[in-house]
Formats: sequence, structure tokens, C-alpha cells
Amino acid sequence: MNKKVVIDARMLGFTGIGTYLKSLLENIANVENEFQFEIICREPTLLNGLPPEKFRFVPGKAKIYGAREHWEISHLAQGADLLHCPHYNIPWLHRGKLVVTIHDLNHLLFPEFLPNRSAYFYARLMIGAAVKRATKVVTDSQFSKHSIQERFDVPDQKIRVIYPGTSEPLTCCQNPMDPGALRRMGVQAPYVLFVGLLKPHKNVGALIRAFGRLPARIRNDTQLVIAGRKDTEYPRLEGLVRDLSLESRVIFAGHVTDPDLKALYSGASVLALVSLNEGFGLPALEAMKFGVPVVVSNTSSLPEVVGPAGILVDPRDEQSIANGIEMVLSDDHLRETLSERGRAQAQLFSARKSALDHLEIYRAALRS
Repeated sequence: MNKKVVIDARMLGFTGIGTYLKSLLENIANVENEFQFEIICREPTLLNGLPPEKFRFVPGKAKIYGAREHWEISHLAQGADLLHCPHYNIPWLHRGKLVVTIHDLNHLLFPEFLPNRSAYFYARLMIGAAVKRATKVVTDSQFSKHSIQERFDVPDQKIRVIYPGTSEPLTCCQNPMDPGALRRMGVQAPYVLFVGLLKPHKNVGALIRAFGRLPARIRNDTQLVIAGRKDTEYPRLEGLVRDLSLESRVIFAGHVTDPDLKALYSGASVLALVSLNEGFGLPALEAMKFGVPVVVSNTSSLPEVVGPAGILVDPRDEQSIANGIEMVLSDDHLRETLSERGRAQAQLFSARKSALDHLEIYRAALRS
């Protein structure tokens, strides 16, 4: 009889962890395996395209970080051989075998960005409980692995790095993009692209200020396009753009569909990801697949991800960020070199291999 694996996929459809889940499920569906999956998520339409004989929808309505999730997810996972939680908010009442993915320690490293002090204590408690109770821990990079081990003393045999890959719509980089997509978004080449959540640790404010530091001959002929859901940080960032008189140069594209994101990557001159901390940095990988040069922070996992294919800058030094962007925009030969290196570097990260590695972690957890 097939082993039953329950995956808490309530973040499916969101960016970040939602993108991780989407890629994982799509690629698990495309490889032979012995498991029967029950997927806890909000709507059955989120599982469209997955084979129903292997993936059964289980409605889960509990709020992330809410008290109800500890009862609901534990209840829905009863009778399963294994539960996989893609975030540290494991169900407190669950006592079965557990795989947990901890992408980074941002909530502990940057408590000043959390809504209140209670959120920090909750994160510290739950991450500690997750690494202790988990049968196996998955993380996205060697940097994150070392950070988790230093903070929580997790033995090597319990934790494994599984590099993410990109989801199918973005891996088909050779397919023609919608020629009207950029025009609909008000985007014109050349442009610097940012993709991601507008959370404080993403350092978007510093990126905007660095863009304002570019020489006028470059800045006045270039756009900065920010593709990310307009969340609670958006009003502050919009105000910063006004204060710097950059309204005509900075485009807030908001949350974009896969086809529009593909168009943005296809036309970008450079991707800038200058986060204070990243567990992996998936937009850098996506950009490299499209041959887009990347300017990234010289900290956390980003040097590991981009290897020799990126320009590294100090995320806390706006002039360093500006210099890196200017270097790429003003040197055609450098752009071509970084584009070639990026495509080669991106080949090291396979969504299919990521799925196969997750299946092996499930098997290892079940043997434990």
C-alpha cells in the first residue's frame, strides 16, 4: 500500500513559500514515486493540472500563525505516514513523523521588521520546536543550513540542503513572450528589475535610493521596475519615490502573472536583488535562466546562488548598489559576459532534481 504524505500547502498561490510549493508539487507530479499525497490548501483550483489519482485536495482554512492551525493541521494529518510543513509554523499537537522546510532565519535576524515583539518570541519558540520535533529538516542553501545549525545545534544527519528550481512557466524561456505585456504595465526598456515581496529585509528602499544616485545620463533613460505585491510597505516606498522626484522613472508593477513576469525577465537589462538576508534568492536564479545580468548582495546565500555570474554589492551601502548597477548598464561586453555566465550557472539548479531530493527526504524520514 502506498505511503500517505500530507503537505501543508496553505501558502500555495502566494509568492515566496507559495512559489516553492508550486514548483515542488508540479515536479513531483512528473516523476514516478510510491507516495499518495494529500494537499492541504484553500481552494481545489490551486491543484489544477496535478493528477487527481495521486494528489487529493484537503480543505484547510486556518490562518497562518493563528492558534487554530495547531489543531486543524494536526487533525487533517491524522493517519498519515508523514507530514511536510513548508515553513516553521508546525502544528504543535502533531506527534507523527515530520519533515519541515526552514528557508531562512529572517524573523530572528531582523526582529525590528516584525509587527510586534510577540511575533519575535513566537518565531523563536516555533523554529526551535520545528528543528527539535522534525524527523528531517530541509533548507534552501548551505548558508541557511549553517545559520540554523549555529543557532539550534542541529546535527548534520538531520538537515539537508535542497536547492530550489523554477516553475515550468518560467523555464520555457525560448517561448515567445506577449509583446504587449510591457506596454500594458507602462514599462519601457532599458530597465532595472526587482522581483519579490516588499518586505523590509528585501531592502527595496535602499535600491530606490541607489537608483536615484545613478548618473543623470543613465537614470533619465532607464526605469526601475518593482514587481511585488503592494503590501503594507508600499505606501512608504511610494512616498520615498515622490521625495526623490523619481515618479517618472520608477514603476510599481504590483503582483504580476507568470506571463507578465516572463515578459519582465525577457526585457530586463539587469536584475537587482540587494536583500539584507536571503535563504536562497529565487528571482536571481529566474533572471539568470533568461540570461539577465544580476546585481546581488554580497551577503547570505546570494553569492552561493549566483556564483561567478553576478556583480556583488554591499546591501547597506547605497553607493555600492548604484555602482554595481551602473557597471552593468554602461558596459555592453560585461552584460554579454554575465548573461552567458548566468545561463550556465542556472543549469546547476534543477526543479526536477529538487523534487527527487524531496522524495528521498520523505523516504529517509519514513525509515527513521
